[in-house]
Amino acid sequence: MAGVRSLGRLAIALVVALGFCGAALAQDEPPGGNAQGGNELSDSHHEGDHLGPIGPYLSAAELRNWPQGSRRPVPERLVRERTAEILAEAGTPCEIVAAHNPGETRQRKQIYEIACREGPGYLVVATDAPAILNCLHLAATEAAQRAADASRPVTSLCLLDGNKDAAAALRPLATRIDPACVVDQAAWIGRVGEDQDRYEVGCEGRDGLWLQTPINRTEVTESFSCLDLAAMGEACQFTTPAEQAATVASWLPADGPACAADRARVVGVADGARFYELSCGAEPGLILKLTPEGRLDQAWPCARATGIAGGCRLARTES
Repeated sequence: MAGVRSLGRLAIALVVALGFCGAALAQDEPPGGNAQGGNELSDSHHEGDHLGPIGPYLSAAELRNWPQGSRRPVPERLVRERTAEILAEAGTPCEIVAAHNPGETRQRKQIYEIACREGPGYLVVATDAPAILNCLHLAATEAAQRAADASRPVTSLCLLDGNKDAAAALRPLATRIDPACVVDQAAWIGRVGEDQDRYEVGCEGRDGLWLQTPINRTEVTESFSCLDLAAMGEACQFTTPAEQAATVASWLPADGPACAADRARVVGVADGARFYELSCGAEPGLILKLTPEGRLDQAWPCARATGIAGGCRLARTES
C-alpha cells in the first residue's frame, strides 16, 4: 500500500559465548506493513472523499450524517440470509449472532451490519460487487481521523454492541496462540501488504501479542509476542513492562531463585533455544534459557552470564 511504513526484515545478531560454547542469536522482525496502524494509514486513505478503509465503496459524501436509518428497514431474518450468502461467496467465515439494516447509500444500495461469534463483525454494502468492511478496521480509522482533526464529527459506523468490543471479538483468535491470554484490550492496528490485517491484543497480567490474519478471515497466519516486538524496536500499546516481566518470571520454578521481577527483554535465539533477561528490582537479575519447546532449561545470575550476548542490560549483576 502506498505510504505505508515498511518494517523491513531486520535481523539482530547476538552472540552467546558462555566460556564453553558460542552460538548466533537472531531475532526476525515481522514483515513490512502499517505496524502502528491508525495515524500511518496509506496516502490513498486520506485523499478526496475516500476516507479510511472505505476505499472506492463509500465516499465521505455518502457517509455524511450516516447512518440515517431506512424508511423501510430490512427485517433481521432477511439481513442474515442475504449477508450469509454474500459472505459465503466471498469466503468470509462468520457465524452471525446479530444483524440489522442501519440504512442505505445515497444510491439506494442497502447497508447491512452483522456481528460474528468470533473475529470482527462487518458492514456489508449490497452492490453488484458487494463490499465487506471490517468493523474494527473502520473504528481504528475513524479514531485516527478524529485524532488528526478534533472538529471531525464522531461517527460510529458499526452500531451493534458486539462490534464495539474488540477484545471480545479477538479473544478466540488470541487464545489459539496463547491459551493463557485473558484479552483485556484489542484493536486493529494496520494492514500488511494487500492481503493481511494486523491486530494487537493485550493480555491481563501477561505479555500481549500482534496477530495477523488474511483480510476478512479469522485464521491467524503470523503472531508476534510484545517481548519479541520490543527487541525489534516496536512497541505494544496494551502491554506494560510489568506484564512482560511477570510473564518471564512465571517460567521460574517455585523452588528457583527469588525475583521481584520488574522488567524483561528478549536476548535472542540460538539453535531454537530462546534467551531472556529478567530484572529483579534491587536484587541481581537473571538470564533464562528456554528450550525450543518452551520449557525452562537454565537460569544464570547476571554475574555469571556476562558471556551471553554481552550479559545483562536491565538488571544488577551483583549484590
